[in-house]
Amino acid sequence: MPRVHSAVLAAFLSVPCLVAACSGGSSGSDAAAPAVKQREAVRVRTALVERREMVRTISTTTTVVSEREIEIMPRASEVVTRVLVEEGDWVEAGAVLAELDRRASQSAIDSARISLRDADDAAKKAQFALLDAQNRVATTKLRWEQATREHERNEKAGMISAQALDNLRTARDTAQSEHEGALLAVERAQSDIQAVGTQKAKAEVALERAQLEDSYMVLSAPFQGTIAQRNLRVGDSAGRIRNAAGQIASAFVLTDSRALRATVNRPQRELPMFLAAQKAARQAALHQGDGAALEIRAMAEALPGRTFAGEILLVSPSIDPASGSFRVTVGLPPTEPGAAGLLPGMLVRLEIVTERHPDALVVPKRALRREGGTDFVFAVEENRARRIEVREGLSDDESTEVLPVEGARLAAGARVIVVGNREIEDKAEVLEESVNSAPARPADEAATKPAAPATTGTSKG
Repeated sequence: MPRVHSAVLAAFLSVPCLVAACSGGSSGSDAAAPAVKQREAVRVRTALVERREMVRTISTTTTVVSEREIEIMPRASEVVTRVLVEEGDWVEAGAVLAELDRRASQSAIDSARISLRDADDAAKKAQFALLDAQNRVATTKLRWEQATREHERNEKAGMISAQALDNLRTARDTAQSEHEGALLAVERAQSDIQAVGTQKAKAEVALERAQLEDSYMVLSAPFQGTIAQRNLRVGDSAGRIRNAAGQIASAFVLTDSRALRATVNRPQRELPMFLAAQKAARQAALHQGDGAALEIRAMAEALPGRTFAGEILLVSPSIDPASGSFRVTVGLPPTEPGAAGLLPGMLVRLEIVTERHPDALVVPKRALRREGGTDFVFAVEENRARRIEVREGLSDDESTEVLPVEGARLAAGARVIVVGNREIEDKAEVLEESVNSAPARPADEAATKPAAPATTGTSKG
């Protein structure tokens, strides 16, 4: 056999001896077995499971407007002589806000009144002329009738000469002509009365026009409200008031904060929901009950910490083809003059509650994990993590509703892991930490050291 192969064979045969020397030189009970390193408990932070109400809301921002807000524009170009109100003043309906130079309008009124008096005088004269003409008609008729009877009597008797009979005929014809002239005078007097009546009507219209023009010299409030803006001063030409952009400005802006509302545009898929809510609100109002399907809350950055209840007033039944949305008008609570509340022009956030779960099981959002299509949380029981499969329900910015799947158990008061649940496994040993107390100890450590008061904190982090 070659020398190399002999050396390899000798080395191979010597291996069992080496193994025996390593393992069998002494009894197994006396050898120290290699130590198995125990896995450390995972530090986690937990929060309590709560049972409370959860809602689904639609949130949008809009601007508060007043249903009773107008710009009072001057209708004359005269010079402003008086300004009686300032911004922030509360005014009653009909209150005078400012006056313009009224000398020209007052002069026009005086002239119209004089013309009306002249028309009245002419009407009286025409009436007297009519009475005189009617009297003449009666007198001439009587003379005509007498002359006619005398002519007929003498003509039948044949007792007078032909010349005398011709004279009687002439007297009869003259009386008839005078009577007809008196009738024409009556018609003329009646026509004069009509003409004077037209003149009087024109004078009355002229007076009304002058009074109307004079009313433009006084700017007054059409309804109760607050002066939101005052843009004119004494000495200004009322028809030439300009704003900072050089555009024609209103003299005043009058608003009533007791008639507030807001409008929002919503996608057309929500139209059936809002129409049903509007119908429910109307039925509830008729029966004096509370049955509105949607709850509306309004919050303003200018009024921190305050929430205002709203109600659906109008739902537009048509869709804007450009945006694919419809308009919803929301009524807001009134603000009395001088009170702190919503005001026209204020930016608000509207939250519309579309669904409500009053008895929901709620955990922080950070407690919820998802793998594939499965949602689950880790609850801590006896210092070990227990995986519980759930379905996600309603949620808000920090919390979410969980619904344990069939066979899973999760109750209010349980502790779920919110920090440290990303790499943890089911039934892993955990060490809870609390925000306001020292870390808790696992069971084996607690058995050898004095017990300390246990505190479980709820983390919002």
